[in-house]
Amino acid sequence: MTVEVDKQEEKTKRTVLKIGGMHCAGCVSSIQKSVSDVPGVNKVEVNLATEKATLEFDQTKVKLDSIEKAIEEIGYKVVYEKLTLKLGGVSDSTDAERIEQKLHRVDGIKFSSVNYGSSQVNIEYNSALLSLADIRKKITDLGYEILSEDLGVSTQDIEARKLKHLFIIGIAFTVPVMLLSYPEVFKFLPAAGTNIAAYGMFVFASVVQFVTGSRFYTGAFRIAKMRSANMDTLVVLGTTAAYVFSTFNTFPVPNWHGMYYDAASVVITFIILGKWMELKTKGKTSSIIRKMLELQPKTARIRKENGEETEIAVELIQPGDILVVRPGEKIPVDSSVVLGASAVDESMITGESVPVTKKVGDNAIGGTINREGMILVKATKVGSDSFLSQVVKLVEEAMGKKPVLQKLVDKVAGYFAYAVMIVALSTFLVWYLVIAHGVASAAIIPAVAVLVVACPCALGLATPTAIMVGMSKGASNGVIFRGGEAMELLNKISVAIFDKTGTLTQGKPQVTDVIEIKKLAMVVPAINSDKNNIATLALAAIAEKGSEHPLAKSIVAHAQNQGMKIDDATYFEAVAGLGVIATYNDLRLKVGSPTFMQNKNIDISSSNKIIDKLQEEGKTAVIVSVDNTALGVIGLLDTPKHGAKEAISILKSMKIEPVMLTGDNEKTARKIAQMVGIERIFANVLPSGKVEVVRKIQGESKKVAMIGDGINDAPALTAADVGIAIGSGTDIAIEAGKVILVRDDIRDVVTAIEIAKKTVGKIKQNLTYAFMYNAILIPVAAMGFLYPALAGIAMAASSVSVTMSSLTMKRWTPKKKNN
Repeated sequence: MTVEVDKQEEKTKRTVLKIGGMHCAGCVSSIQKSVSDVPGVNKVEVNLATEKATLEFDQTKVKLDSIEKAIEEIGYKVVYEKLTLKLGGVSDSTDAERIEQKLHRVDGIKFSSVNYGSSQVNIEYNSALLSLADIRKKITDLGYEILSEDLGVSTQDIEARKLKHLFIIGIAFTVPVMLLSYPEVFKFLPAAGTNIAAYGMFVFASVVQFVTGSRFYTGAFRIAKMRSANMDTLVVLGTTAAYVFSTFNTFPVPNWHGMYYDAASVVITFIILGKWMELKTKGKTSSIIRKMLELQPKTARIRKENGEETEIAVELIQPGDILVVRPGEKIPVDSSVVLGASAVDESMITGESVPVTKKVGDNAIGGTINREGMILVKATKVGSDSFLSQVVKLVEEAMGKKPVLQKLVDKVAGYFAYAVMIVALSTFLVWYLVIAHGVASAAIIPAVAVLVVACPCALGLATPTAIMVGMSKGASNGVIFRGGEAMELLNKISVAIFDKTGTLTQGKPQVTDVIEIKKLAMVVPAINSDKNNIATLALAAIAEKGSEHPLAKSIVAHAQNQGMKIDDATYFEAVAGLGVIATYNDLRLKVGSPTFMQNKNIDISSSNKIIDKLQEEGKTAVIVSVDNTALGVIGLLDTPKHGAKEAISILKSMKIEPVMLTGDNEKTARKIAQMVGIERIFANVLPSGKVEVVRKIQGESKKVAMIGDGINDAPALTAADVGIAIGSGTDIAIEAGKVILVRDDIRDVVTAIEIAKKTVGKIKQNLTYAFMYNAILIPVAAMGFLYPALAGIAMAASSVSVTMSSLTMKRWTPKKKNN
């Protein structure tokens, strides 16, 4: 079964492509339909705001080139960035060929060419899959030095330049059209109101129509081949109708009452301006992610074994290298402090404004700033394994996933252009037949205004821009959302279930009591005298030595602190959530909860009073038995985390019911719950039973968030509507969570919910605006109250304003972060 799954994983490839030429939700639908029709493609999601397509396809049925071809056949372009590097150490043509071959195998590099004569490497790469740092590391790992690098202009910059040039051409030729269109106002102009002026308007308007407006014709033709329609279709239909009608009334003898060149020219010019502004504002929505990528310094100071310090490129750092970080410098890579102490500013990654104290043994995140003393750190994770790279990767992957709301809006937007064309045709017919009584010049203007004022772009951008800013805001506050759907679901939760140990509590229980019930000699009469000094704690530590449970680790640590030497058991078995069974020097040891002992038919009646007393104090009682006789009781206390009570209080104020779930006994659970302010608890729950508790609460018609950090929590995290994994927990728990908290701070649960609610609220606000804009202005245009030129300005402004609305979230800070 596992082999079959592995083979399936090998066959299925997941990748991301950056696509150029998208304008609105109609483009999204067209690309998704075209790519979905390619045999072997299992899944495709296209995001308008990021201009990326996230793909899953069967490599045995289709190659990536075929998918790219399908995208290009419908008129869009798969975008690859260009990079030129000068290398040192390329000694001959064999070196050049070796580099080429290695780079060709890198996922994300489309093309690479190495010139031995100039030691120059030309690379085309997919920026959605590879960063510059990744490419640098690939080359330095091969043993070559990068002497210089020349970045090709990014595709976004190229597109912005094109739009800017088109706008300049448009405004240069639209101004004369406007001046000549109103001879009664601009009487002082030469030839005002004459035939020459009319012919001049035709020439100027033609330049705007077919040069500045060329991209709209290209887009409309492209979408028409797909038997679909989009914003380009509406603009082309509206402006071409106005232009053709005006041309008809210009030749051979101008009819000034039938010329609307100004309407067509102004519409095209201002929509181009709107597209340029939209591109600029869209670029700002993901700026926080770009800033995170820029956090890592370019160089680092490495200390060799002889004490000598050398400055090297960050890409050359290897795990285990000792790095010197002075006050004010950035920590180059994920590291562990080996000498010194300092305060480190982690605000860009965790959102925590107060610097965090770091001492020997503490971990430090690459890219964070050392504020105080000089420290020596040992590199632990570098390159794509680093915390920063993982965060950026998670966020970028999440941005490629569409929430349900966006899928619905994209579907609606797909039919939007057809609906607008029907409204425009109806408007023309009503005006021509009823209102204007056969006067075409009076009927065409409101019809053109309807086509121009309608804005599917605002609908298409409302959700993805808000999601991008929301995820960026989350990343800068130590919260990673695995997709827009996680935000949608988190916004709806009414119950938050917390695992106790390690989530609500410190997860590092301390041994407070070791109580002997019987002497070892009484339990094992034939015991040798040299074994008399083996006490309850020592035997418990020997039995628990092989366990990963927090209680076991605490018992072992306490025994070591007492100076005890802990031998290995000859046999060990862990019983999940209950205890352990071990054998040592022919002694059969069992260490675990009272329930565990009862299940094993071990009489613990003599210790019931001790157990009750410990549990009433909020302590966990662990029984130690030898040869099926209770030997003693160990009491452990795990205190609530700092901020747990505050987080629970805020959740209650948000009308979210907190619930505690634990495998511990009810008395201890009740005491901890009382400390943090939780009323509803589920105690004595085995790991396998956590999922049942989640489903039970879901059965009460409630949306549930499960918060946990351990391996035992993973199934429950997956079963919940939203799984929130504490970042300090295991990789399995993090993989299972739809939301990941970077820091081990329970208050970040509140931050995550606040960001989710703010983002979903912003999406709804944007969509309301987009729908209201169209619902109000389309009828206004149909009634003849909106001249096409003004309609064009309104249409251009609408998509920009939606994006700007999303950007206002950048200035917002979660309430908890303000405290």
